[in-house]
Amino acid sequence: MRHRTTIETAARSAEPASNDDWFRELCDHASDLIQSVSPDGRFLYVNNAWKETLGYDDAAVAGLHITDIIHPESRAHCEAVMREVMEGRARTDIEADFVTRLGHRIKVEGSASLGMRDGHPYATIGIFRDVTDRARAQDELDRLFNLSMDMLCVGGLDGYFKQINPAFERTLGFSAEELLSRSFLDFVHPEDRQKTVDEIERLKQGIPTVDFQNRYRDKDGAYHVMSWRATPMAEAGMVYAIARDETQQMRVKEELARSNKDLEQFAYAASHDLRAPLRAIDILADFIQEDMAGKLSPKSQEHLNTLRRRLTRMDALVEDLLSYSRVGRETNGIGSVDTAAVIRDVTELLAPTAGFTVTVKPPMPVLRTQRAPFEQVIRNLIGNAIKHHDRPEGKVVVSATERDGVWEFSVEDDGPGIPHEFHDRVFEMFQKLRSSDEVEGTGMGLALVRRIVEVNGGSIRLESAGRGTTVRFTWPARRERE
Repeated sequence: MRHRTTIETAARSAEPASNDDWFRELCDHASDLIQSVSPDGRFLYVNNAWKETLGYDDAAVAGLHITDIIHPESRAHCEAVMREVMEGRARTDIEADFVTRLGHRIKVEGSASLGMRDGHPYATIGIFRDVTDRARAQDELDRLFNLSMDMLCVGGLDGYFKQINPAFERTLGFSAEELLSRSFLDFVHPEDRQKTVDEIERLKQGIPTVDFQNRYRDKDGAYHVMSWRATPMAEAGMVYAIARDETQQMRVKEELARSNKDLEQFAYAASHDLRAPLRAIDILADFIQEDMAGKLSPKSQEHLNTLRRRLTRMDALVEDLLSYSRVGRETNGIGSVDTAAVIRDVTELLAPTAGFTVTVKPPMPVLRTQRAPFEQVIRNLIGNAIKHHDRPEGKVVVSATERDGVWEFSVEDDGPGIPHEFHDRVFEMFQKLRSSDEVEGTGMGLALVRRIVEVNGGSIRLESAGRGTTVRFTWPARRERE
């Protein structure tokens, strides 16, 4: 016998046949899973969505028992629900796992009520929705929430955490219960509470928090520097926030600042302690030249000339080391820098021979930056292109291209080129492709250039394939005072 009972016919046995057909048609086209189950667990009706989701046809459904489609872990719960429903208590909060014909486990949510016929219980009527994908996404979200090294939370604009991830407990040492039961202002350093209250007021106005810092006390009484980002949901009175413990990074910065200060003091001391004996040796060389005027053999005179050249080289090396140590220490003097004018001034200062040309390809930008570091980069790059050229005639072309607020400058020459294996090494300290007897230099020029560029937020690279070399470096269009 083929049953045609639907939700409505189970609940209203007096409905006319036409209504019965209409409701059956409605249920068959519903997207939810609808089932009618007899008190002994046999299926009286299932709709098309139920059959498609669980993989059964009409013939297979006829031989099923309700326990056949319920996962073992959900059976006790579902049996208890059915008993309640058979006693006349509807349930609207059912969560269970069903099993498809192929053995796949799916999660469902739904409700169930009792169908009556002629005043007697006839069936349990269930309406369910497949929430497997949603549950999987929630599981992944929960896993991310719980495993994140950053501190993730949902907070209330009332000043209390509503949900926190384990990173809070790991960082601060308090249990979740302790953190959730007290206002988070209780954990904020007294000196930071007012600005924290002010930031909460901004969140209440719908203004997101970006890189806000305050100090949080841990269970041992120590304070952690916390950097926050938060998005408010003002209408719900909630805030979604992420915090990062910057304490160690702050300590590293402080230690680095102390180290830099020590390095600066050492650099100035080295300047005095190294240059003084160099000057003394240079003076002695002058005395020897004067005392032995006309008496030195050609070989001795050559030795004396070599001594002078190496003294000059040592003095230049000390100056380059000092310049390298000072990079990034001075942030004063930020203003408008006409880069085309800088290149013209540098070219005039370098005074290349008549056979060399330095060309500037417009457009060249006007930067909001410090002139001195930018000028030093340009001076070193153009100077290198001229100094390391292997012909009496050559050309250097300087150009620039703007991308998203950053300018990329190119210094291109037609010199001998640089083998690929040296493209990275040339930016290291004391690296030279030719000996100092062939080309004067300390091997610090490109290392200094890279340090200046990187301190100013840029990057640098070298391109050379065969003849010619192009050095490209980036520089922000605008740099504010640090």
